Amino acid sequence: LRELFPDTPIAAYTATATERVRSDIASQLRLNNPEILVGSFDRPNLSYKVQPRRNIVTQVCSVLDRHKGESGIIYCIRRSDVNDLCLELQKRGYKVAPYHAGMDTEKRKRNQDHFINDRVDTIVATIAFGMGIDKSNVRYVIHTGMPKSLEHYQQESGRAGRDRLEAECCMFYSGNDYGIWKFLMRDMPPEAYDIALNKLNDMYAFCTSATCRHETILRYFGQTSKKDNCAACDICLGET
Repeated sequence: LRELFPDTPIAAYTATATERVRSDIASQLRLNNPEILVGSFDRPNLSYKVQPRRNIVTQVCSVLDRHKGESGIIYCIRRSDVNDLCLELQKRGYKVAPYHAGMDTEKRKRNQDHFINDRVDTIVATIAFGMGIDKSNVRYVIHTGMPKSLEHYQQESGRAGRDRLEAECCMFYSGNDYGIWKFLMRDMPPEAYDIALNKLNDMYAFCTSATCRHETILRYFGQTSKKDNCAACDICLGET
């Protein structure tokens, strides 16, 4: 299409792209000296908290109990984790529903609609859930495992607090998550594997770092914070 219509203006949009990725997009689309507009990656209304995973059900319930009757999303790495956690939470009386690509389309759509219309409080999902979902009053996003990149974490945690009110983003990680992602990446072409591994390393460094979470995310996307203390992450709040 670019070759057929060389004089047609082209615009490219993405929610989370580093400077390197933005340059690559412009190159692939053969854009000539494009104007690149980048909004702020800072979400000051989100409070980031990262803890080692110990008893995941207890840790998840502690977050849900802080947000009784409020909407939230719980992300799991594997479909089996979605099913197991959802059943356990349902047994304990929480209004939750599962969502992953292994479910039939009708059931997935029904659970998504129940969440959008507040008939369930919480969706327990893989990363298959979220694209095109714009529910403004999500008060918490929980990751029961480490995402494979900061881009993914920014997108998934960013589904909280779109009404600009305070929201909580909790991640419970383990060194095993690193191994799981490396295993899932094993069949990638060498160059793509190296890029993905670097992103995974950055994600693990985020989890284990003692640096402000907001500052780390901003720096990753080529921006800087204007605050000495964000007052909205476990590091700056002294909760680690």
